[in-house]
Amino acid sequence: MAEYLARAGEEADELAALLDAFLQAAPPPPPAEETVATMEAWAAGESPLLALRVRRGLRRAQVVEALVKLLGLDPAKERKVGRYYHRLETGLLDPARVDRRVFEALARTLKTRVTELLTWRPPPLEAEPAYRLEPDAVMTEMAASAAPSAPAEEPDEIDRLFLGEPN
Repeated sequence: MAEYLARAGEEADELAALLDAFLQAAPPPPPAEETVATMEAWAAGESPLLALRVRRGLRRAQVVEALVKLLGLDPAKERKVGRYYHRLETGLLDPARVDRRVFEALARTLKTRVTELLTWRPPPLEAEPAYRLEPDAVMTEMAASAAPSAPAEEPDEIDRLFLGEPN
């Protein structure tokens, strides 16, 4: 609005008064029902993606299958896509790192707009430790985690879609 006022020059005050009057007289349109439902889920600390999926009557497996198909991914890697989607749906994956194509495929599958999916962020997690280890157990745990493990597999297209490009 500041741009229009600047362009109005000497009549900026008059334009500002007219715009204020218009905004006060014209009530905003009511929000879409799905927008209200996803915001209610978010406010309650629940996943808006989960709420939207349930609202559409879809199982997680159906969404994952659609993602694989719409993104042109290898059907043999459906389980990996499922793990990433689960993390995204439950708020354990940062949506800011997820490729827009994933949200476009989700929007198509969930019959919503991409902007609806891009605006939500999972609420911060508030968690207590699942268990406490005694000092001797900590040393055992550290030794076990230092043991050589299988070599990590190279990031593939699925990793890049859900985690962004590696640095």
